[in-house]
Amino acid sequence: MKPKAITVLLKTAWALELIIAVFILLVTVLQMVLTGKDSVEYLLAGKFSLDEFFASTMSIIVGLEFMKMLILHTPRAVTDVLLFAIARQLVVSHSTPADTLIGVSAVALIFVIKKLLHTKEDADVPVMRPPHPPSQQ
Repeated sequence: MKPKAITVLLKTAWALELIIAVFILLVTVLQMVLTGKDSVEYLLAGKFSLDEFFASTMSIIVGLEFMKMLILHTPRAVTDVLLFAIARQLVVSHSTPADTLIGVSAVALIFVIKKLLHTKEDADVPVMRPPHPPSQQ
């Protein structure tokens, strides 16, 4: 494929990722507002459920981290999404001890990966332009 065509495809993919990230952000903000409204209503009615509140707020956090991953394109952003998704599952689900142990082990492994494998270049620095096409050799 010609380098110009590759550049156009990469820029298009980058633009679509940004559009999806903005959409995820809008839906997440809407979910935050609805969660706050519902929480106040349930508190006043005496029907507040901490489990439902945690499930909703952890989903919001996962949505925000996913949006950041789409924008940043860094290994750290990917591991953060995985970390929060697994943590959400651990907090929300009331699973068997074996499932909990596997989840906690996965979280520990992610922390090991973050400590040992990430470099300063993996820091969450926003990407302000689409990636360059592969160079021809």
